[in-house]
Amino acid sequence: MREKADANQSPFDEPADLLLFTTLGCHLCEEAERMLATVACSQSFTLTVDAIDIADDEALVEKYGILIPVLKRARDGEELGWPFDEELLARFINPLG
Repeated sequence: MREKADANQSPFDEPADLLLFTTLGCHLCEEAERMLATVACSQSFTLTVDAIDIADDEALVEKYGILIPVLKRARDGEELGWPFDEELLARFINPLG
C-alpha cells in the first residue's frame, strides 16, 4: 500500500486503483488493510491502493472523520464505507468480475 500526503497531490507515476481514507491508530482501518491484501491476492490483476491519512487535511477530517475506513474507486469516484466484508470488497473492486 502506498501512502500519500493528501488526496490532491500525486507523488506517484501511476494513478491508484483505490484510495483508502485512514488515520494512525484506527483499528478498523488496519482490518480494512488486511482485507484489501487478502482480496488483492485473490484477484487476477494488480491492485494499487493509496492510503490517505485524513489527519493531514481538515476537509478530509470533516468529511470522513467518523466514517473511516472509506475506500474510493479512482475510475468513477464510487465510495465504500465501513462496515464491509471480503465479499463486498471484492465486488466493489471488480464489479464486473
